[in-house]
Amino acid sequence: MRAVTVVAVAVVLASLAGAVLLGATGALVDGDGAATLSTTWTSDSAVPSDNNHHEVAVGTVGDESRVFAPISSTRAVDACALVAFDAASGEERWRDPVPSANCTVHAVADVTVADYDRDGTTEVLATTTEQVVVAYAPGGEVEREWELSAYGYTKPVVANVTGDAAPEVVVVDSRGLVQVLDADGGVAWRDDRDGYVWGSPVVDDVDADGAVEVVVADSTGAMTAYTASGGVDWNVPLDGEAVTWLGHGDADADGVTEFYAGTPTGFVFAVDGTGERAWTTTRSDLTATSAVVRDDAGGGAFVASDDGTVARLNATTGEVVWETTVASDAVQMMPPPVAGDVDGDGNAELAVAAHDGTVAVLDPETGRTLASVGHDDRAFAAPVLDDVDDDGRDEIVVIYADGTVRRFDYDD
Repeated sequence: MRAVTVVAVAVVLASLAGAVLLGATGALVDGDGAATLSTTWTSDSAVPSDNNHHEVAVGTVGDESRVFAPISSTRAVDACALVAFDAASGEERWRDPVPSANCTVHAVADVTVADYDRDGTTEVLATTTEQVVVAYAPGGEVEREWELSAYGYTKPVVANVTGDAAPEVVVVDSRGLVQVLDADGGVAWRDDRDGYVWGSPVVDDVDADGAVEVVVADSTGAMTAYTASGGVDWNVPLDGEAVTWLGHGDADADGVTEFYAGTPTGFVFAVDGTGERAWTTTRSDLTATSAVVRDDAGGGAFVASDDGTVARLNATTGEVVWETTVASDAVQMMPPPVAGDVDGDGNAELAVAAHDGTVAVLDPETGRTLASVGHDDRAFAAPVLDDVDDDGRDEIVVIYADGTVRRFDYDD
């Protein structure tokens, strides 16, 4: 078990002036002059690396809202760690270092905040290159570990899959081993897939039959829905295209989940939760999908591509409703947009962290840029939205390629 470094509040306060930047205001783009994005804080977590690409998690642990950042490095073997920050101030609360031998680009993967063992306390879960899933107590102490067959790439999902008294932890490692793990350390079931998995599994009643399914898509171009006991409910081939992003949601309000799979070659596949392929379209390369919204326009699936654009696709037909350029310069890739209520009006907006460092808020109905702010650092991971200060508005948290984390507030 690794030793966790807990950062004392007194030490953090003494160094706050050098650790956190406050009040940097972003420039308004294509708005009406009323909306801005402001940088509330910037973490002091930069490391010698230029490709941190795993998402942060935001949630209340104990009595404090926190941001959990997976920090990896390709050039400093002592730089990798899972780091917890105060979501209000950006102060570092604790960090769990990854051993030097395991410090690589995937040292810590996407993070989950959930009460995995139903003990009334919210924990933090992440997979690492030590080939384990780690559950942390609120103070950063390692509470439990489960073994993987390879390093973890995707986010663990906490859900009651089997229908017993406690939830399980669903995780797929980079080799493609799907596991449903019991809170007490056991394995409910597992399946070894033929390809590696980049997109996080989806765990829900996706076909409205009253039972939970686990949906996974892999590098062989296969999307599979597993039953609660680990059997195959359906399997859909996606023309041999590797799936890198898997957005999902009930866009047409029929009770059945729709899946939108993005691939490196620009394909977007729409698959119904009953296992039927609905449509296929193409965008520029490296299509990334995440946000799905239901609205009066019939529902939308949103994709980003390596040409710097974000587009709304009609969720039923795949036709392009609008396209907006967020990154005007050439980019390597674009993380997908995510949906949340950043202005507190009860309706969702889109937040985008572009690869060139731009963070933008878009109107999901028109694609209009409401506000935008730029930074020199690149971004490889989608933003995470959460109302960390209980003001009725979701704040935007972004991790950059060098491991720096920034919180943005939308003001209109």
